[in-house]
Amino acid sequence: MNLSSLGALPFLWMGWSFLYPHVGFCEGAPFKQEDGITSNAHRQSCWETEEFTVQQECTRCDDYTKKTESECTFSGFVEKIKCKHSGQVEYRSCRSAAQEELKFWKFEGGMLSFGTVFAVLVLFRQRTLDRRAEYKVLQQIEAI
Repeated sequence: MNLSSLGALPFLWMGWSFLYPHVGFCEGAPFKQEDGITSNAHRQSCWETEEFTVQQECTRCDDYTKKTESECTFSGFVEKIKCKHSGQVEYRSCRSAAQEELKFWKFEGGMLSFGTVFAVLVLFRQRTLDRRAEYKVLQQIEAI
């Protein structure tokens, strides 16, 4: 059994299943569930209704805070905000620009890698087909 009879799909799948846990292309924040039901447990934050200033830029939450604070569980980053009218200081979930840039370059690197692998596979397949065609032509010439 050779590579051309199996096809490249099983090998690509094995490669992807090996790389996926280590690269982490799909690590994103979970979706917020908003079902439209209002309850007393969910209060509206002051930054949703009034103007605010950012007192501390987007920073990473530590492991304990990620598990205890609801703002940290969404994205893993929070920023400190002070509302202008009420004067309340609150934290809200945010996305780190550096983290987003890192995810972008991981994606670009992955796509470059996959493109290279597929280009090599195409070259390999083309050479195999050329050899087969050359062999058939030689057989036809010998038959004459």
